[in-house]
Amino acid sequence: MRILFIALLEKFSKQTTVHGLHIIGISKLHLLERVFWIIIVAAAAAGAVAITYSNWMRYLANPTVVSIQKDFRNWLNPFPAATGCFINRIDNKKADNYIQEKWGVNSSDPIYDHYMSFIRVISNISYSNLKNLEQFSGDLSLQDVDMFDLSLKVHPDITGTLVTFDTKRKTFWTPVMSELGICFSVNSLFSNYLSLRDNGIGKRKKILRCHYLNGLCYARFDSDPELPLKYYIHSYLEVVHATADPPLLVHESEELEINYRMQETESSPSLKYLSPSQRNCRFYDEPISAELPVYSSSLCYIICRYKLALRLCGCKPFFYHKLDGKVCNLSGLLCLARHAEDIIKPPSQINCNCPSPCDIITYFPQVPKVTKWEYGYFEQRITFRWALLSPTTKFIRDVLFGFEDLVVSFGGTLALFLGISFISAIELIFLIAENIYIYCKGRNNIQRVKPARKLKQNLC
Repeated sequence: MRILFIALLEKFSKQTTVHGLHIIGISKLHLLERVFWIIIVAAAAAGAVAITYSNWMRYLANPTVVSIQKDFRNWLNPFPAATGCFINRIDNKKADNYIQEKWGVNSSDPIYDHYMSFIRVISNISYSNLKNLEQFSGDLSLQDVDMFDLSLKVHPDITGTLVTFDTKRKTFWTPVMSELGICFSVNSLFSNYLSLRDNGIGKRKKILRCHYLNGLCYARFDSDPELPLKYYIHSYLEVVHATADPPLLVHESEELEINYRMQETESSPSLKYLSPSQRNCRFYDEPISAELPVYSSSLCYIICRYKLALRLCGCKPFFYHKLDGKVCNLSGLLCLARHAEDIIKPPSQINCNCPSPCDIITYFPQVPKVTKWEYGYFEQRITFRWALLSPTTKFIRDVLFGFEDLVVSFGGTLALFLGISFISAIELIFLIAENIYIYCKGRNNIQRVKPARKLKQNLC
């Protein structure tokens, strides 16, 4: 067996083209020379393995780079999305009709104010004011009220004039049910996933984009003088949520004008070929959970709070109307009120893993201009105007060390240390497999010959 093994090693060393191995297999080589070449080949192999492993870890951990682009004259910049919410979300006439239909109570009954207070709390519901429901904990007639339906039936209709810089396309507000209650959103790609209507889910929306040379990149909304709104400005890839930045308030007889500077980080399409863990970000069409088919940071925060509510109280607030699960009745909302401070903590404090989006757009507000109309035609008008100041720089996230670079680094390292090419590697695998087969076959033949010899000796 030992002779067969040595013979196969000598044959293998003569056939392989890997540098150094054919010298080790020379039969008449001096022992010290053989040891010397074994050490050299082993050191070269160790160096190749170390550098190859380093390149592999680099490919897995940090294969991207962020650079700056300055060709701003050709850019179409995404216009800021806006979400507006009424400060008072109750139409008194609608609320009066609801109380009459639901409980058979009119404004002359002593309990009328009790029901009106309940409607007011539900219509303006959010995690921050759930504790206001404690005053109704003893009223059994409120336990099974459909609070989503209640909010819809008493909410005021939005009226006014919305105009944008794009005169060729009519832009509308989309009614949404958010963690802050019923609001209206415009220019948001994901507003359909919070919309009050079921139609249009998954339909690709057109986003307003403004060319750099357009000096009037703005939108303006003239609202009902009796229904002031608060406005949240955000990226078209995000939605308003419970921990959003404080809103802008526009009061009666005011006109608020505000400009926004944009900072954008855009990802190259080539990043799609890397895994999310490699690029440390997710594209919006790479959902992180089964509840929604898209991904954004704000939607991820919403899903985290939704799951936490289910885990703590076994039900979900009614404003998660697009998500599965039991809807909380009054007792369930009171349970959530006890945990509200924990639910609206920063994501990192509630074990919420929300990776960074690959495409990030941040809008920085400039100093707002507020005009107070005290007389004349504009005395009762409420106007909100927001505009985009076109940027001159943009960050681009691109592949620095992709799969092709990894293959090239592997080939260069193996060629430098061992002289191995792709064909040499295939040849090496083939020769190893062939010699293992010959060794096993020869070993089996020897094992069959030994019993035959013993039998012949016994017969003699």
